[in-house]
Amino acid sequence: MNSKAEMEFAVEVEVLGRVRHKNLLGLRGYCAGTDQRLIVYDYMPNLSLLSHLHGQFAGEVQLDWKKRMNIAIGSAEGLLYLHHEATPHIIHRDIKASNVLLDSNFEPLVADFGFAKLIPDGVSHMTTRVKGTLGYLAPEYAMFGRVSESCDVYSFGILLLEILTGRKPIEKLPGGIKKTITEWAEPYIIKGRFKDLADPKLRGNFDLNQLKQAINVAALCVQTEPENRPNMKEVVKFLKGFDGRDKVLQMRIDSVKYGDDLMAIDQGTTDDDEGGRGEDDESNGFGVFGAMEVQKMKNPYEKNHGLNKKFG
Repeated sequence: MNSKAEMEFAVEVEVLGRVRHKNLLGLRGYCAGTDQRLIVYDYMPNLSLLSHLHGQFAGEVQLDWKKRMNIAIGSAEGLLYLHHEATPHIIHRDIKASNVLLDSNFEPLVADFGFAKLIPDGVSHMTTRVKGTLGYLAPEYAMFGRVSESCDVYSFGILLLEILTGRKPIEKLPGGIKKTITEWAEPYIIKGRFKDLADPKLRGNFDLNQLKQAINVAALCVQTEPENRPNMKEVVKFLKGFDGRDKVLQMRIDSVKYGDDLMAIDQGTTDDDEGGRGEDDESNGFGVFGAMEVQKMKNPYEKNHGLNKKFG
């Protein structure tokens, strides 16, 4: 067993042993043999969110509007626990559709803590090797290798757009062109064409006010500057409709422009996702600078440009 896999196994067992929340996948047991490492979880009969959005169950349209909103809110509540209630706080670092598992009642459980970071009290961010999945990475993390809770917020914003629209984080278009979900959604949000953003598989069966609120929450989460994003407590509150401030109104997404090197690499999410993490999922081979082009992106960790600015 290589050292990378050993480390991911150790991290996952440690994190799973610490967390207790209805929307986080719990640890049933583990086995560490001479060259084998096994982690035992509850069986998830509905597999993952990815399976239903883009995989083997996508054609069955089992995810109606109520289920989608429940999955979005439940996933957000799991992240809220990691960021604000777990001790020490935990950054997941790989929030994506294949890491949201679904039980028999389609209740979401955030899973796969192999990339997670435990954050000591008083630490706002850490410098680390870039890991995660293409299309979900926050720009400041992909460019500068600095990870914070706000990186998970960004990834959740992409996931939320994915749940609402049914599109992949990066779509392959005719002619080999690739477009991020934020680039695709931005014109519709600017023009207030929220109905056009909804997944066509819903066939118009959704609550328009909830859709508007959720789209705007997603837009807040994927703002380029991390200090402009809400925290997960605020995200949960907004998704539940408890806050009607002007801030959660028609927002402009600061689109992330992926460079040619990054966009040329497949996401590895065109199959049913159940076979585990592939090499294409991880961004550690793409470098930090030069892999992405971000509109007027500043280093958020330079002096006078930190993460301490409060949302709102």
